[in-house]
Parts: sequence; structure tokens; C-alpha cells
Amino acid sequence: MRTFALLIALSLLCGACTTHHGTYTVLSNKIVNVENFDASNVVARNIEGEDTLYYIFGQPAGKMNPNLADALTDAFEKAGGGDAMSDVTVLTRTGGFWPFYTYYKYVVKGDVIKTRQDKK
Repeated sequence: MRTFALLIALSLLCGACTTHHGTYTVLSNKIVNVENFDASNVVARNIEGEDTLYYIFGQPAGKMNPNLADALTDAFEKAGGGDAMSDVTVLTRTGGFWPFYTYYKYVVKGDVIKTRQDKK
């Protein structure tokens, strides 16, 4: 019985949660070319960008405010360019081993597309 109680107590400390905030046709935090918008100009498919806030012993470590815009920017950087995402799923995730280590993050998943041509 003691082992079972210990396992229950530990499982309460090791929790995680994912919240689905929606699925969007197109999402961007950059200037896009809406006149000649072509969603078929895919730079990379199934890219996941994230922006995370970590807590160590209840104190924030690193970046203070995770946000959607920085998660999008991370996805664009991972894809090697682009200025919009199509078929985007937006999530937030929390978890860790409380109170030692926890995290809160924004996650975007989808295809990175390029709508503007760089001028050289």
C-alpha cells in the first residue's frame, strides 16, 4: 500500500498537459504578399516551431514570456526561410517535475511557405 501511495504522489508531481488552440489555414507574423499569394510555394513541410519558458525551482530561467510570434519565427528559421505557414496547428504545452523543473511552451506545426521574393 505504501508503494502505491508513493506512486500516486510521484505521478501528481510529474504531470503534463497539451492544449489545442486551433487549426488555421494561414498564419504569419511577417509581411506577406497578398496580391500574388500562392500557398503552393512550400519551403518545407511538417515543420514544428516552439517558444519555451523554463522554471527551475519555481524561478523563471531564460526568456520570460513565450509567445506565438516567436514560435512562428522559430519555424521559419528551421525551414530555412519563408514568411507564412499553412495548415497550422497551434498548441501550448506544460509539464515537468514540479517543483524542480517545469516548462510552458507555444508550439506551431505546419507547412512553411514563401510569398515574397527577396530583392537583391
